[in-house]
Amino acid sequence: MDLSQECRDSIIKHLFEKGCTQVEILRMLKNVHNISVSQRHLRRILQKLGLKRRSDERSISTIFSAVKVELQHWSPAKGIRAMHRRIRDERKIQPCYRNDVNQAMKQFDATGLRMRTPGKCKIERKNYFSKGPNDVWHIDGNDKLKFYGIWVHLGIDGFSRRIIWLQAGTSNRKPGFIARYYLDAVIRENGCPQLVRADRGKENKLVALLQTSFRQRHCDSLAGINSFRYGKSVHNQRAECFNSYLKKSWICLWQERFEKMVGSDILDISNPVHIHCLQFSFLQLIQNELKLEAMEWNNHNIRKQRGVVGPFGKPELLYYSPPEGSNNQLQRVDKDLLEYATNYCGDADEPFQVGNKSFRWLCSTQLHGTTFEDRSTIQNATTCYIHLASYFMNKLKIMKADIPKNFSEANSIYTFIEQNLRV
Repeated sequence: MDLSQECRDSIIKHLFEKGCTQVEILRMLKNVHNISVSQRHLRRILQKLGLKRRSDERSISTIFSAVKVELQHWSPAKGIRAMHRRIRDERKIQPCYRNDVNQAMKQFDATGLRMRTPGKCKIERKNYFSKGPNDVWHIDGNDKLKFYGIWVHLGIDGFSRRIIWLQAGTSNRKPGFIARYYLDAVIRENGCPQLVRADRGKENKLVALLQTSFRQRHCDSLAGINSFRYGKSVHNQRAECFNSYLKKSWICLWQERFEKMVGSDILDISNPVHIHCLQFSFLQLIQNELKLEAMEWNNHNIRKQRGVVGPFGKPELLYYSPPEGSNNQLQRVDKDLLEYATNYCGDADEPFQVGNKSFRWLCSTQLHGTTFEDRSTIQNATTCYIHLASYFMNKLKIMKADIPKNFSEANSIYTFIEQNLRV
């Protein structure tokens, strides 16, 4: 097998494992990778690679066990289809029938199934029109976890509903952070959208400057200052829709976890030291979960709805291979403008930097060689938080210092502790 065949087969395997149908795989091969394959030959390739969705040899016990494990950290608002994608596409248990997952959910989550019965709630919908991918990017922040020092920001394509970025950080009120998310997306997608839509927040002013600068040299009707549009947050339809989904399916779960910590008296949200320890312990884990949420959303199927204008299908597929009549509206950005824009944005890892350098050094020193240095699980992150919070509060007790009133006072204390340790 030559290199081109290996590359083609690896692409087909990747698309198959993401849950794409044969028709969708053929579209992506032709429109994105410029590879022409007949449907009959595609079936032969899938058979040769041992990729199949249906088989009587599937392990029902493995599927049931995986569903049971996932339900331990599963949002009650997410149903059978989301669980089926998680088991099939993320846990790579294939073949896996939706009916198998349904049976497992009936056994382990009967209450949730009743709660999610169709017709329990109705959402008022309005028609939304877009020319194609990258016609409009909608950006918005979610501050439902702000009392715990965690802020979420997102960018979503209006046509395909594909998540462009979904980032957690120590703030979504700093213009440099939001500009970094936007600039990274422009570099990653090799261009900017025709229009960016945001609410009237000061954190969006730098994105407005970059977007209008990138579009200043273009000649269409939305070039220059017309390429960025402010409006009410409730009218930012695409972003509000995903924010609502995120709140019900993911944020409510983390609110419950943090509320339990508050109820157990191991977390005091009025204590800046506790908030810093919480951010340091949980930020990376939260970002990993958000990455998984974005991946699942981008590969879920948007079903046809009566009285609603499309397009319908998987956001990832609609973005990279739009249907006929809808062209990609991505706008080219000159390299000199991209290089100049980096001077206005924060560093890529700045939204994850908790406290000051002294705080991060003290945390790294305390965690070095411990079993919970890897904070990739909830258990390890919780243990890490308890360890760090106890360490800093004991230091305050030894110093006979009061609990800091704000983050600035807390940073001064971290610097003092580090200086004493290094002497």
